[in-house]
Amino acid sequence: MDISERIDNYHRVTGFPQSLFVGGDGRLVGTWVMGNNYTVKSTYYGGYPHGYLRRIKALFPDKNNILHLFSGRVDLDIIGGKTIDINPDMNPDYLANAESMSDIISDRFDLILADPPYSVEDCDHYGTVMIKRNKVLSQCVPLLEPGGHLVWLDQVLPMYRKAELCTVGYIGMVKSTNHRFRVITIFEKHNK
Repeated sequence: MDISERIDNYHRVTGFPQSLFVGGDGRLVGTWVMGNNYTVKSTYYGGYPHGYLRRIKALFPDKNNILHLFSGRVDLDIIGGKTIDINPDMNPDYLANAESMSDIISDRFDLILADPPYSVEDCDHYGTVMIKRNKVLSQCVPLLEPGGHLVWLDQVLPMYRKAELCTVGYIGMVKSTNHRFRVITIFEKHNK
C-alpha cells in the first residue's frame, strides 16, 4: 500500500475526521487527538493510549507479522503480534534487552511498534534504565523485512541511519490536559 491508500483506509475504517494528509514532500503528516479516555485495557502503566492500536491497525491493515517492542502488557486482540520486553514478569514472547535484541531474535517482521520509556522518571517506574534510542533503532533494522515499517511513539525523534531507514510519516499525538505531547514517527526499511 502507498501512503495515500493507507490514509484512505484509516479514515474509512475509523470514521474520524480528516486528520492525516500527504505532505508536500510525499510523507504522511497529521495529528491525532486521542481524547480524555484514560483507560488502558491492559491496565499497565504506560500501556498504549486508548484507541492507539485501533488507529495503527487502520493505518497498516496489510501487516500481519508484528512485533511490540517495550511491550509491557499489550491487548493483542486489537492487533496481534509478538511481544518483547526486558521484564520477565510481563511474560513476553522474547525476553531481551532492546539494545541487543537482534542477537537473539531470528524472526523478521513487517511492522514493529515501539513505545519506549520517555524519561528517567518513566524508567524509575518500570525499574529499568534509559535506553539509547539510536542503538535500539539500529537493532530494529535487521528484524524488519525490506519495505517493513517501524512505528516509534516518543517525545523525541530518535537518530537513525538514512542508509537503512527513511521517514515516511509524522503524526502529532495529543491526549488531553496534563498529558505529554508525543509524536509518532513512521520509518520504512529500504528495499535492498
